[in-house]
Amino acid sequence: MSKSFTTLLAGIQALSIWGLTTIAMISLPESAQAICAANPMDGVWQNVNPNTRSLVKAEYRSSCHDVILCPNGNCQPQPTDVGKIRLYGSCHPTACDWGWTNVYQQAPWVRGKYNQGFADKWVWARIQNNQLEVITLAQFKDNSGRADYATKDYFQKTSP
Repeated sequence: MSKSFTTLLAGIQALSIWGLTTIAMISLPESAQAICAANPMDGVWQNVNPNTRSLVKAEYRSSCHDVILCPNGNCQPQPTDVGKIRLYGSCHPTACDWGWTNVYQQAPWVRGKYNQGFADKWVWARIQNNQLEVITLAQFKDNSGRADYATKDYFQKTSP
């Protein structure tokens, strides 16, 4: 065969392989993606009381988990968290970042727990009158003799 004919034949084969690959890729189904509804709790929240000695700021991010159908009855366990919350305590000169903790549904609240070493702090949060309401229950476990306490704080959203 001539060199130009061999080159032409190789080019046709390459185009054929490329075409078949493209068709195969186009015909493959796309992976499913969950569609999550907007959650009004998502965002950054500031305490409505600028002089609070409690929590000064809260951040909330909802979780969106895929729904798995179980046609053969063999289902995998799904995460039970509905989101995560990050709280900031009143400290000086800057707020104390408590970090993120997962929250779980306990309608109409979401609830979570912080283990801060010296104390366990349970938190409940919900939307109430367009504000984020957060209740915190602190239980001291460091034998310091401090009394356990509960607080209730209200927050206004500052950013989504």
